[in-house]
Amino acid sequence: MWASVWEGWQKYKPYLIALTIYSSSRLVVLWAMYIAARFVLPAPRMGLSDLVASTSWYRYLLRWDSIWYVTIVNEGYNYNGDVFDPQSVVFYPLYPLIAKALTIFPGIDGWLALLVVANVAAALSVLLLFKYARQDYGDEVAFSTIAFFSYFPTSLFLSAGYTESLTLLLILTFFLLLKRKKYVLAAACAGLASATRSTGLVLLPVVIWELWRQFAGDRRRFFSYALLCSVFATSGLWLYMAYLWSAFDSPFVFIYNHSAAWQNAGLSHKFISALLLKGFFPLRFGQEAIDVSFFLLFLTLLLVYRKWLPSSLFLFALGILMLPYLTITGGPLKFTAMTRYILLAFPVFIVTAKLCKDRLWLVPCITGVFATLLFTYSALFAQWYGIN
Repeated sequence: MWASVWEGWQKYKPYLIALTIYSSSRLVVLWAMYIAARFVLPAPRMGLSDLVASTSWYRYLLRWDSIWYVTIVNEGYNYNGDVFDPQSVVFYPLYPLIAKALTIFPGIDGWLALLVVANVAAALSVLLLFKYARQDYGDEVAFSTIAFFSYFPTSLFLSAGYTESLTLLLILTFFLLLKRKKYVLAAACAGLASATRSTGLVLLPVVIWELWRQFAGDRRRFFSYALLCSVFATSGLWLYMAYLWSAFDSPFVFIYNHSAAWQNAGLSHKFISALLLKGFFPLRFGQEAIDVSFFLLFLTLLLVYRKWLPSSLFLFALGILMLPYLTITGGPLKFTAMTRYILLAFPVFIVTAKLCKDRLWLVPCITGVFATLLFTYSALFAQWYGIN
């Protein structure tokens, strides 16, 4: 009996340690918000709703986009026909849909449901990330990966009312299924990710690439699987567009309305501006400089050490970095929220951990820098400062 208990403990001990590392980073987030509530003056909310669980201790995790998501949970989608008026149709449906399902339980309102979904998904994501990194790179790299990821400054959004946790959980499940060559199931996970946020579309070229590698000598089988997986991998987006068409007579209204949410800059204008590198000039100090620095650091690490990653991981991470750059942040918005977007580029954390494998003294140094920024970001976020 005791032998089996000991074997079970040894089997699950690394995963418990990984969760402990992540939990310690959540203490930094909560401590920062506690300090901010007492010593940091709130920023102007620019007309945002004041109905943010005003008496609940967790209200500091419900800022900005969380208001849109809880509106969807409580009222469903609304659209008044004005594409220049920011509205809820910009936000993808899976996250608020799951949160809505939780509200059937007594004592769980829309606000709390958003946090339950986000935090459960975050804990599961940490376990899957540790499992993935451990299988290919060993325990040492896996633990360092979890430390860097958990303390990364924008990891606070894993605990807030945002989609990062759920998206990452679906992405990691996708890669674990892909490793087992369960292509259709992996594509289904990609479809769920595409119903959570646009980032999910990055998984489509990944599954197509893996299919090409697997069936390069059998073109008919490749095209059959590629067609089926393409439909599954984009199903979340198509289903959402079908709903918008039915409800508002416009399947592309989420794209049209997105220009209102992002300073009325059209997609083509942002794309051309990104290609011309306009987002880099002029570069201001402060949050903008931090966003640019992390973007360039992640891109450099990915390109220089690309051979350390399987081709599918490299393709995915490159897509995670370039999709927001080319469509949102590389133009007039000048890297707004880029540090949050690149949080999902988990292969870069693996590369960083591998770099530190023979330089273990770097792990606490990097983690310490990240923890300082995490504390700062969390305190500012809690009081409505736009660090997202």
